[in-house]
Amino acid sequence: MKKLCIILGFIAAILAVILAVTPLSNLAIFPLVIAFLCGLIVLFISKKQKNKTKTIQYIFLLVIIALTLTIYKGVFNGNEIGDTEALEIREEENLKDSKDILEASEINDTY
Repeated sequence: MKKLCIILGFIAAILAVILAVTPLSNLAIFPLVIAFLCGLIVLFISKKQKNKTKTIQYIFLLVIIALTLTIYKGVFNGNEIGDTEALEIREEENLKDSKDILEASEINDTY
């Protein structure tokens, strides 16, 4: 049970770090949770058996790195505009209105 959780924890933590670096950083949450839970299970098993916890530290280190990268990308990446057609139509209308105002002011200036 302990070895299975260690292997699963390492694989999930490494996958979380890889996903956190890619544009799919939102998907890194699932492996993060799995790695964290596996790390906790191994921690409790190691505490009962009084073994060394070096592998647990590595799992938690990878989890912290992946979580930091995911939060960073979530906070500092700007939102993308999905529908730009409405903005383009509004821009064209503003351009037409500006031309109309400019033409009306030119007519008034000549008289």
